[in-house]
Amino acid sequence: MSPITRIFGFLALSISWLAFAYFIGHMIPDQQLWFALLATFIFGLPLYLAATYAVTIQRIHHANQFRNLGILYWFLSRRILPYIGWALWSVMFAFLLLFYLGVTQKLEWAAFILTISVFMAIQAIFEPIAAREYKPYIALHKSLTWTRWLTALVMAVFYVLYVKLAGDFHQYGSLAEAIQIKSQGIEDAATNSVLILETARLLGFIEGLKVYALGNLQSLNDLLYVLLIFLGSLMLFYNIALALSSFMVPLTEYRRILGPLQDIEQPVKVPPRVLAIASGLITFFMLFIYVPATVYLDGWLRSTPQVVEKIQESQSVVVETLEKIGDDYYKPGTIAQTRQAYLEAISELEESVNELKQNTDAGFQMMAENVDDYLDWYYSLPGEYERIVALATGKLENWMIEKLEDYLMQGNAFGPVQQSIEDAMKKNEALHAEYLEKINQILAQNHVEPVTLEPEIVQYSPLDAIKEPPNHSVIVNLEDRLLISGGVGVAGAVTGAIAGKVTAKVIAKGVIQIGAKALVKVAAGKAASVVGGAAAGAASGAAVGSVFPGVGTAIGAAIGGVLGGISVGLGIEHLLLKLEEHYSRDEFKSQILEAIDEARFEFEESLELSE
Repeated sequence: MSPITRIFGFLALSISWLAFAYFIGHMIPDQQLWFALLATFIFGLPLYLAATYAVTIQRIHHANQFRNLGILYWFLSRRILPYIGWALWSVMFAFLLLFYLGVTQKLEWAAFILTISVFMAIQAIFEPIAAREYKPYIALHKSLTWTRWLTALVMAVFYVLYVKLAGDFHQYGSLAEAIQIKSQGIEDAATNSVLILETARLLGFIEGLKVYALGNLQSLNDLLYVLLIFLGSLMLFYNIALALSSFMVPLTEYRRILGPLQDIEQPVKVPPRVLAIASGLITFFMLFIYVPATVYLDGWLRSTPQVVEKIQESQSVVVETLEKIGDDYYKPGTIAQTRQAYLEAISELEESVNELKQNTDAGFQMMAENVDDYLDWYYSLPGEYERIVALATGKLENWMIEKLEDYLMQGNAFGPVQQSIEDAMKKNEALHAEYLEKINQILAQNHVEPVTLEPEIVQYSPLDAIKEPPNHSVIVNLEDRLLISGGVGVAGAVTGAIAGKVTAKVIAKGVIQIGAKALVKVAAGKAASVVGGAAAGAASGAAVGSVFPGVGTAIGAAIGGVLGGISVGLGIEHLLLKLEEHYSRDEFKSQILEAIDEARFEFEESLELSE
């Protein structure tokens, strides 16, 4: 074959192979699986032939190094495993390559077509060099091997630079956005094959990665993306060069693939028996391995959507997702950690509030129980005369208020409440410091520097909001809302404040004023009873004193009057108090208890303790 004929033949076959990829690749997304399988098999044949031919020549070259045909020779001369491996790789890569070449831009097609010329030029350089050193068929193999690698390297570098400089790439804000845009329309494909859809989605992911990286060369991570694209391009162009190299091999040379490993210039013809066996193996691979396995994989993906979801999730791993707090970036989940710390602090404050509620209930219960002690004093003779003395000095109402407060404060009913309030405020202050320390620790552990120009922000929070200490609504301004002069720390301050509120309620109801007026009204009646008692006592004393004529009678009358007045007056006073207690104690008690209930409601409402 003349060099010119060989060159034109190579050009025709190479261009036809790429044209096949261009047209069939555009059709596959809207076709069914059988069409993709058939097109992949045809498209992958040059790749498989070139690979198996290279394996065969390598085996022949290695076999000639042995002096004895022993175990090592037998092991290194086996070709079945490489043949099977390359068969699997050829169909898988051809499947992906068909998709990729079918959806790639026209700008990039210039690079693929240029690969043919670069391959020819490099081959023209290496072929005479190899011919001077090796036998003709080994020289062909060596020159093709060198050409494939150098072509892949040159075209990978050229591809990245060419596409970057010649292409008008939009600068996407995030990798996720680029992938999303490049994956648009995938769900609208006419095919019902999940495998085809997922392959198209994978290519959309690769295209999104490519355009994002080439449009955002402004950070370390973007350069890493470009390096990843370069390595992917290197693999892409190596396999393209491998397929193109098959068109450089004369047809007679392919006999070596099925023939024995012989170091001869011209390969022998393939015996019909060997050809029949090879045809049978190819048919078996096509009908019982390649097609069933692919169909089964498609059906399995269809029946297990969770696997498809996992595949899609794995394609989004490279998208840098961060949280932003203030002006800094943090690992995803950082804001959730700060919220958990906030809830834990609030939970501890809630325990203090619950204790305050329990002590408040107990405090008002004890105050209510003190009402009976107050009424026992109120309806007693000492209490009666204390009020008379207060009446005489013009301080009756103040006196009654003071006595009511003193009795309500018995036992320091709200001492536990006061202690709970003090503990709650101290705990609140301590938790503020502890919370801030924990937040600073969380932020320090999760702080990161973004490696992309514009990372995807999945959650944002102002820094002030994160560092705002947790405050329970009950504890906020607790001391101010109690309106206690001198501060909550003063002993008995809360009990005194509550007792004062209760007595104010009693005063507002007019109970004490009514009692004072009643005391004034009955004062005259009580005085009359005392005078009557004194007269009766004087008569008795005179009779006793008659044994002492003159002076004795007078002294007896005086003593008798005093004793009579006291005894009769006390008796009447006691009787009147009992009558008054019988008719008014329950009402008086109910009014005081009602005042306590009102004070309880206002107290709990002011502290937001009411349900």
